[in-house]
Amino acid sequence: MSRHDYSTARTRTDGRAPISTIRWGMAILGAGVLGLVSVQPVSAEDSVRMLIANSRQPFPADITGKPLLLGVPQAETQTRPTEAVQALDPVETAALYFYAKERQTERVEAEIKRLQALHPGFVPPKDLYITADTIVPDETDLWALFANDDFTGIDAEIIRRKAEDPAWEPTPDFQDKLTHKKLRVRMKELTEAQDWLALIDIGARIDPATEQDVDLVWMRIDALSAAGDRDGLARTLRGVLVREGKDRLSDENLIITLQKALRDFPASEIRQLAATLWPENSEMYLPSVLRLDLARKEISEFNADKDAAPVSPNALRLLSVEARNSRKPEDLSLLGWHDLKMENPQAAEEWFSIAMEIAPDPENAKGMYLSLFRQKQDKKAYEFAATHLEDLSDDAVFLMNVLSPRFGKPDEGAISAEAVHAYSTAIMETNAAGHAEVLGWYAYNSRQFDAAEAWFRQSYGWEASADRIKGLALTLMRLDNKKDYAALKQEFAAVYPDIWPEITVASVPKARKAASVRTPAAGVKSNYVKHFEAKNYSACLRDIDRLGARASKPSVAVIRGWCELGLKRFGEARVSFETAMAASGQVRSDGIYGAGLALLGARLTDEAEALITAWPLPAARQRELKTEIYYQRARSSFDHKQFDRTLAALDARAGLVAESRDLMQMRAWAHYHLGQTQQAKAIFRQLNMVIRDSSSLAAIELIKNSEGR
Repeated sequence: MSRHDYSTARTRTDGRAPISTIRWGMAILGAGVLGLVSVQPVSAEDSVRMLIANSRQPFPADITGKPLLLGVPQAETQTRPTEAVQALDPVETAALYFYAKERQTERVEAEIKRLQALHPGFVPPKDLYITADTIVPDETDLWALFANDDFTGIDAEIIRRKAEDPAWEPTPDFQDKLTHKKLRVRMKELTEAQDWLALIDIGARIDPATEQDVDLVWMRIDALSAAGDRDGLARTLRGVLVREGKDRLSDENLIITLQKALRDFPASEIRQLAATLWPENSEMYLPSVLRLDLARKEISEFNADKDAAPVSPNALRLLSVEARNSRKPEDLSLLGWHDLKMENPQAAEEWFSIAMEIAPDPENAKGMYLSLFRQKQDKKAYEFAATHLEDLSDDAVFLMNVLSPRFGKPDEGAISAEAVHAYSTAIMETNAAGHAEVLGWYAYNSRQFDAAEAWFRQSYGWEASADRIKGLALTLMRLDNKKDYAALKQEFAAVYPDIWPEITVASVPKARKAASVRTPAAGVKSNYVKHFEAKNYSACLRDIDRLGARASKPSVAVIRGWCELGLKRFGEARVSFETAMAASGQVRSDGIYGAGLALLGARLTDEAEALITAWPLPAARQRELKTEIYYQRARSSFDHKQFDRTLAALDARAGLVAESRDLMQMRAWAHYHLGQTQQAKAIFRQLNMVIRDSSSLAAIELIKNSEGR
């Protein structure tokens, strides 16, 4: 990549994400369009042997299909004639002289062998080390800038030196290391920003079968995993795991890589792969940390899949010993849920009891309740739930199912005020008509008629039924509200004719001790909405999934879309927002806007433009999406060296919003590459007038030199 290439060293300087409305700071950066929204998830069954099969398959290290070997000059990858060559071009021997100057004898010998293989007959000079001291340039300043990641300063220094000596070039060693470090810095930035699509794009330059910096491979693995690209992930993992000889990873790095693979592939497949990496050892003698992680994954898979095969005794024994020694809550929970699924609630109770002592949380509380309930210890189970309402409130549906039997049979024991509050809150959070009716009957039977009327009305308002109208009618009779009773009967006599004879002969409930029931609270937000507002997107999606059929409502789908967008699941977010677009008013507008953001997040720029052309949006939102569309087009065109298109996109964007310094630099370099040096120079001068910029000064100097001034 040219040292003047804008895309290698420039980042946004205005501190503003391209789409500022996304509060979670989604950074839509990088070049190219990867339609990963079309990547279909692969089931566990389909993925079997993805890592094992074709392990010797060449890795396509570049999206163009051409292998890119980092650290190897392009000349080395080309086939050369085998004629004897005694004198080589200085560029080809630069690395040899550099290593000689640095007295890196092993690398000198390796470089000589490489040159001899490429050029049979090549003989190194006898005074190699003496000659190297005189011809290799001093790059001390460049290496000092390199150590500080000052890429702009490096560009400026290179331009300055070439201005003094047009024939001068940095040594191949420096150029290789600079290219590699720029790649590492950029990938780290994208990882921290969780811009997985851009990271996948730039990481395509890496060949996992040869890359020496394993951190770069791991960053690519993390990006592919986050984006759900299972096929690309499998190929990358194969490339890094099947290395042999000197290229083989250390055991420590192999373990870390396999641990990453366990996130996306079955334990059985990783176990097979591990056996090929340590073939001299049986399964029991694999690295202990890996054996433990394999056991955890195997049990986790069993817990999550109703049709999964039983867990191996070795895995259970291994994790049981570890859990008793380390008392890690996650291990205790895994074993508890395993025993519940195996219908051994007594053993499950033991695991969850320990887990609740160490780390009480919603999942462990649910497991403990179910362990007691399935042992038919109903009273003990309810008492546990009543003392852990806060934990169980995390799952409103579960909590209502736990508490409702006691409200339906109040004679079985007293109900606390805290339990009533938790139950009523959960009802309002989930719009649970059936549970609202239960609470209405509890209030009615305890002669709390005002509360009963409110809960019956609330229940019927969510979902009509005969019993709810019956409860409301009875309550109005007890309140002696003859007017409302008559109106209710007139409205529903024909709809529910069978309930009225029963109502007229019903006896008045006897007074009894009961917990106080309040009328439905106004303004109670659903749990998923609260999680969304707190930016706890995973919890938000979990609660929406618990809603069942209600999750398909446009008003719920739009919240799902925002949460999926927050997790950068652009394909899923697009589907959710399209569901919301079926509504009207604000929900529909939010759906259109969200769908546009999802398309732009997936780099589907043309589709985003088609969307906002076909669907109306408020002017501010339309301008915001168009601004990002033109930014993405400018960036992509620049990276593909289509500089006329770059300028067209920048012009269109500038008609909407003011142009930032980084885009002004892009514009200037586009003019420069089109040979429009006067326009380029004028822009660089303008940039330097506001803030002294070494890169702009270096660019101006470069243009002057190219013009012969």
